Amino acid sequence: MKAAAIDIGTNSCRLLIGEKNSNNSFNILVREVEITRLGEGVDENKNLNKSAVKRVEAALKKYKNIIEKYEVEKVRIIGTSALRDVNNSDLLAESIEKMGFKLEIISGEEEAELNYLGASSNLEANFLLIDIGGGSTEFIWANQNKINFKSLDIGCVRLTERFIDSPAKKVSAKEIENIKKYVENLLKSSLKLKQNFRIKGVGGTITTLAAIKLELTEYLSEKIENLEITKIELEQIISKLTELKLEKRAMIKGLQAKRADIIVAGLIILNSILDYFGSENLVVSDQDLLYGLLKEELVN
Repeated sequence: MKAAAIDIGTNSCRLLIGEKNSNNSFNILVREVEITRLGEGVDENKNLNKSAVKRVEAALKKYKNIIEKYEVEKVRIIGTSALRDVNNSDLLAESIEKMGFKLEIISGEEEAELNYLGASSNLEANFLLIDIGGGSTEFIWANQNKINFKSLDIGCVRLTERFIDSPAKKVSAKEIENIKKYVENLLKSSLKLKQNFRIKGVGGTITTLAAIKLELTEYLSEKIENLEITKIELEQIISKLTELKLEKRAMIKGLQAKRADIIVAGLIILNSILDYFGSENLVVSDQDLLYGLLKEELVN
C-alpha cells in the first residue's frame, strides 16, 4: 500500500509519499518541496491572487506525475493557514478538482493533531511542539492524554510582508525590533502557557535553520531529525543573515534561495518563542503534519 500526502501551505507546497511495511510502519519513498508563496498578499487582501494559484497548480501537476509514476493508491491534499484566511479558496479547490484530486482545508485544531501525530513517535513527555509556517505558528502540547493547541497569526510570510520594507536589502535593527515586539506582545496576550517545556520544532523555518547549521548542500532528513540547536547558535545565524542583502543571503548553504527573503522573520519568531519559555535550545524534527497524514492512511 502506498499513500501520498500534499500540504499546500502559505509559503510552500510539499509532497510526501510513503509505502506501508509488513510491521505496521511505513517507509518514505519521495519527499518534494516547491516554494509557491500562495499566501502572497493574503495578510493584507484576504484573497488569493491568480499568479500565486498558478504557481501552486504548476507544483501540483509535477506532483501528479510523480504520484502516477509510483502508482499511489491514496492521495490526501490539505490546505492550512493561507487557505483558511481567504475569501476565494474555491479558486484553487476547483482547479485541484479538475486534476482529479480533492482539497481539504483543515482547521487549526486538525493541523495541530496531525502535527502531533507525525511527531509523537519520538516525543518525550513534557514537550511543546511548535510549527512556524508562512501564515501562522502552531503550539501543540499534551496534557493528561489530551492534545492541546493554540494557533497564532505569526508566520514568516505574514510578518515579512507586514514589517520588512525591502526584503532585497539588509534587515534593519528597527525592523528586527518591530517583529520581536509584535511577537512578544502576542505571546504574552494570547498564549498564557508558562510550563517548563522542552521545545521541539517542525516546519520549513525550523528545518531550514537546521540545514543552515549543518551547511547542507542537499536536504537530508536523517541528519535533520532530532538535531539540537542552541539559542546561541540561532542568534548567531540571525545576526549573520540580517547583515546580508538578499542576493548574498540566498547563497548561504542550507538555505533555499526562494526562502531567503522570509527566513529572518521566521527565525525572529522562533527566537522570541524561546525567550518566552526561557528555553536555551530546541530539538528539530521533519516528522510533521505530512508524516501524520501518512500515518492516518497507512498505519492501523
